[in-house]
Amino acid sequence: MVFRRLRTPLPCFALLTVLIVLHPAPVRAVGFQPVSPDELKMSAETLAPGAPAIILHREVERDDRGYTGHENDYYRIKILKEEGRKYADIEIPFFKENGNNIVNVHARTVRPDGSIINFEGKAFNKSIAKAKGLKYMAKTFTLPNVEVGCVIEYYYTLDLSENFVYDSHWILSDEMFTKHAKFSLKPYTSDYSPIHVRWSWERLPVGTEPPKEGPDHIIRLEANNIPAFQTEDYMPPEDELKSRVDFTYSEDLAEKDAAQFWKNRGKKFNGAVEGFVGKRKAMEAAVAQIVSPGDAPELKLQKIYARVQQLRNTSFEVRKTEQEQKREKEKEPENVEDLWKRGYGDGVDITRLFLGLARAAGFDASEVRVSERSKYFFNPNLMDPHKLNSKCRPHQIERQGYLLRSGRALHSLRNVDVVRDRGPGAASGQGWRHLDSHSSA
Repeated sequence: MVFRRLRTPLPCFALLTVLIVLHPAPVRAVGFQPVSPDELKMSAETLAPGAPAIILHREVERDDRGYTGHENDYYRIKILKEEGRKYADIEIPFFKENGNNIVNVHARTVRPDGSIINFEGKAFNKSIAKAKGLKYMAKTFTLPNVEVGCVIEYYYTLDLSENFVYDSHWILSDEMFTKHAKFSLKPYTSDYSPIHVRWSWERLPVGTEPPKEGPDHIIRLEANNIPAFQTEDYMPPEDELKSRVDFTYSEDLAEKDAAQFWKNRGKKFNGAVEGFVGKRKAMEAAVAQIVSPGDAPELKLQKIYARVQQLRNTSFEVRKTEQEQKREKEKEPENVEDLWKRGYGDGVDITRLFLGLARAAGFDASEVRVSERSKYFFNPNLMDPHKLNSKCRPHQIERQGYLLRSGRALHSLRNVDVVRDRGPGAASGQGWRHLDSHSSA
């Protein structure tokens, strides 16, 4: 989940910084809705033959206005077969970081005769994954007395962090067939900051109208008969193949031409990098402590890489509170010279330190931003700079290139061949490079 912090300017590598004033907005959940007699009598779905369960109705109401953004989610599921009873075990994933949380959880079971059993238990937090000080959690609970023919319903609120605005992703596809779904977004707006929202969509179900912004400035979409998503071994990232709508907050809404957008954004990226690494004399002094004049170029690079890997990488530590950082008198480094003196920094800063040291040692080195493919394939026409979410450093040794990620623990050197350039060089922050890499010997 990509976010932008809405406060005074952060260091140059932050995604976005603005100063705004926000006012609290009331949080209203979707709430239970009447179950029709036809839904209670349903025993199968002709558009999803053999399905153990289907989603009868789903709603997503996102509100990014106000001091704290939030999202209300509602599900109504029909249990059609015995194996469909597994959907009574609910897991609601969320990132427990910077105050994100799942609140206002309500659930109930509606029996085939129309009688209702409310969920009166407690939802528990379950850790799904933990890395780099981040926790990917799930709020879990089990609905009572679920049998074939029942309708189960639940709704909840995803409470987002204060002073942040987050990108939204409407993932329409689900492992169950969805009969009807409604989505809405009240986008963040401000008279004090230049943040605007743009959106794009992929693989909308047949007959679905693309999302539109109404006169009330709410963006809406409705869809019917969304096929169940089938997973396969060795398939591309799931979200890339699912029906979805992606919302991105940006300062560059006015720019419609993708080439010009990336040229402008590249200059901003490059300015941030050069502002951090531009301490040539300090880096030359540091390199003199690491390498010997007679070392071969490749050996120099290996020594610099090994030395940088010895620094304390705060990206792989449990995130500290502001109070803890003040007690330990820890400050974020302002540039590579500051980082070298302190001996610690996060993965981005350490990788940029390596960039500065490599340049001081005489290498042709640049920062390259790349897109990880764990969820999506990168599409430059979408003009979403936040999907360039990983950084590498290519370094030229004669005609041999190296693609390095020194800000990651235990990451090895990798050879890279530059196959072709797309536009001006990446070092100027104005173009694309296509890189094919293979493991170093």
